Amino acid sequence: MSKMTKNKLAMLALAGLGTVASGPALAGAGGMTVDTKGGLEVFELDGNNYWFKIGGRLFLDQAFFDADDNENASAFPSGAHIRSARITFKGGVGHDWVYKIDLDHDDDPGVPGRTRLGEAFIGYSGCKNLWFALGQVSIPFGLENWQSANDTQFMEISLPSGAFAPNKGLGLYGEWHGTMFTAAGAVYEPSAGFRATGDVLSQPAIGPFGPVPAGTPIAGVGPFDSDPGSDDWGIGGRITFSPVHDDYTVYHAGVSARYEKFHPNANNFDYVAGLEVLARQTPDIFTNIPPNSSRHHDVWGFELAGRWGPFLLQGEYMLADVARDDFFGVSDLRNPPGDLDYHGWYVAASYVLTGETREYDFDSGTFGAVHPHSRRGAWEIGVRHSFVDLLDNAAFANNPYFQFIDFVPASAVDVFNAPATGANNFRTGVSVQDVVGSVHSTTVGLTWWVNDNVRFMANYVRTDLPGSVDVDALGLRGQVSW
Repeated sequence: MSKMTKNKLAMLALAGLGTVASGPALAGAGGMTVDTKGGLEVFELDGNNYWFKIGGRLFLDQAFFDADDNENASAFPSGAHIRSARITFKGGVGHDWVYKIDLDHDDDPGVPGRTRLGEAFIGYSGCKNLWFALGQVSIPFGLENWQSANDTQFMEISLPSGAFAPNKGLGLYGEWHGTMFTAAGAVYEPSAGFRATGDVLSQPAIGPFGPVPAGTPIAGVGPFDSDPGSDDWGIGGRITFSPVHDDYTVYHAGVSARYEKFHPNANNFDYVAGLEVLARQTPDIFTNIPPNSSRHHDVWGFELAGRWGPFLLQGEYMLADVARDDFFGVSDLRNPPGDLDYHGWYVAASYVLTGETREYDFDSGTFGAVHPHSRRGAWEIGVRHSFVDLLDNAAFANNPYFQFIDFVPASAVDVFNAPATGANNFRTGVSVQDVVGSVHSTTVGLTWWVNDNVRFMANYVRTDLPGSVDVDALGLRGQVSW
């Protein structure tokens, strides 16, 4: 890019910032244009493919919780939070080369006010029907998870999508699309199963049946000064099939898989699912797998969807297997041997009352936004039921250590009446209210699409937790994306 071209882009970007409120585009000298519809985009039209765009989103959420009795209600405080405040920079730097960087601020449960890096990569699109990216990328998995959060039918993804879908990874990503099939995959270093140095083995512990002999290895604690080894690695992919995808009708099927290898003596790995309405301190559902005991895991996902005009029906089934080590010399109830298996599913339906149709992006194999036909906007209703089971293996299911986050008798009814400390809390930074087990959740949603950039959402969620605890929640969201 010449110095003159850089100056033109900078000047037109500043001009575009001044015209965001007054008009969608501004033409400049040298065939360069500023477009402010749906963000700020500056590009030139002379074939050099130099352009950049600033986009982003803001999700403002309010959650109201009501548990089935006063004792459990304290575990579900209501409150407002910033679900996402993202700024995105992306652009083209010559023929076929692009870049993207996301910065996202959110108030995740237990981690308020966190700013983190999302996607950050360079990409190449010079091959027909192929696209590659190198850097921190999203790992393709699942229909609901691969859809943009700007366009989802509900405020939060379902329980199984939250538990089993991968986070970002640092590596190489590629995608291909034909006329009916698409494929996407990545080889990466995962953020799950992070490395950690070891610690002393000879720490005594107290079990539910009395003292554990001194010198018993504590699950999740490796030798002092042990070498954590090389970084973990993973491979994941998704294939979709859509024989029909016209303006009215879509038939869609897909399968996803991923495999992640952990260093056996230095990993801390859990499947974690958030509820389908969240506040800053909403409890999680998680597996409480002892650290350092997971060797690798694999996850499979199967998806089906159909769209007929304003009506959309979709569902997914996911299952996971965790291969575990049994390298401790002395039996420890907190680390029973054997692999672990988990699964979950959901079914969802939505209908646009005002007659619009959710768009379908064949290349990514996802359903997009509803674009209102009227200045009054579009209205959409939806319902979803989901289930996830994060307690498996007879050794775990019959072990009082794993009924809840801390030691509670297996006959206990109140899953939140656990002590604040306990030897079996393996997950760092976890709230005492977090639970292990299987959960059902039903969500009913109403969305007002004001225009292509603004929408408001209201979700009612009924969640059935272990221990016969039922929680009702109302979530509200105001959203703008550009």
